[in-house]
Amino acid sequence: MPNYLGHRPNRYTLVLTRAAAFTQRFENTDNVLPDGTTSWIDVYDTDDEILTTWHATTISADAVEYLIGPDYTDVIDTHTRATYYLYLNYPGTHLPYCWFRGPIVREQ
Repeated sequence: MPNYLGHRPNRYTLVLTRAAAFTQRFENTDNVLPDGTTSWIDVYDTDDEILTTWHATTISADAVEYLIGPDYTDVIDTHTRATYYLYLNYPGTHLPYCWFRGPIVREQ
């Protein structure tokens, strides 16, 4: 039996490179994502203030894809200890589900 209540999102480091897009495909093999599912990534700075929100580029029945251009990724400074939270929201629920979270690092 787990020693916690609630959901623990997957924890991964999100890696960014200066002047490059962030591209990622998250496969969902457990369940079909219903039509109308939304997904976004909230990015927070060192002071836990929201820096930006990135919306998924494509959502299909089995995957969520992001293609975020460098104009949006470069707002996260190299020296900012940024963190991210990736959410899913199923149609009709209006209850965000945190799927992934973790630190953001830059590899220049």
